[in-house]
Amino acid sequence: MKYAHIDSSNFILGWYTTDLHSKIPTPNVEVKDKTWTNAINNGHNHVTNDGVTSYVDPRTLEDRENEVRTVRNALLKDEVDPVVSNPLRWADMTTDKQTEWADYRTSLLSLTDQPGFPDNVTWPTKPE
Repeated sequence: MKYAHIDSSNFILGWYTTDLHSKIPTPNVEVKDKTWTNAINNGHNHVTNDGVTSYVDPRTLEDRENEVRTVRNALLKDEVDPVVSNPLRWADMTTDKQTEWADYRTSLLSLTDQPGFPDNVTWPTKPE
């Protein structure tokens, strides 16, 4: 028999089998051999009380939001600001190119308004 040792939220703390372990820690959930193999091969970290495993993102919503904002802010600072804040570079661009950069900047700032934020974000394409 195979078991997933779990915490109070059903996150997997370790895997155990009666073939190798004389003591199985509690709490635990019994899983089928195929489920156990699939879970280990696919990095599953969560199990239901019925023995169904999956990967569940352990980060909080706030953590996920902050990660997207951090990437967005780095793009603004490292890619956008050197272009749009440089009067000489900006003046050398066509009006169409300036519009592309302005739209790119606006799209980056609007990421947090997307319906899938923070888990399903469509990143805008940087102008060439």
